[in-house]
Amino acid sequence: MSSEKLLTLKTSDGAEFQIEEAVAVRSQLIKNMAEAEGAIHLPNVRSDTMIKVIEYWKKHSEKGISEDELNTFDKNLVKLHHSDLFELVVAANFLADR
Repeated sequence: MSSEKLLTLKTSDGAEFQIEEAVAVRSQLIKNMAEAEGAIHLPNVRSDTMIKVIEYWKKHSEKGISEDELNTFDKNLVKLHHSDLFELVVAANFLADR
């Protein structure tokens, strides 16, 4: 079992995600809030969008992955309906910094 600290992220629709701190701190907002007690509330991020964000964070945290693999992953990640892509951009902007 990993001894990595887990953070709880709570989305606007009430879903909670437990994620390793080392992965979640790819977000400056999360990094700034990591010491807070309890769940970190993300009022501008829906759960379906958070799933994509976490997928991105995990892939970009992998050791030994090539730039080509990351580029392919990124291209496939954004193959979304325009409204979902908009939500992903809003979430990325929100999570970038506060």
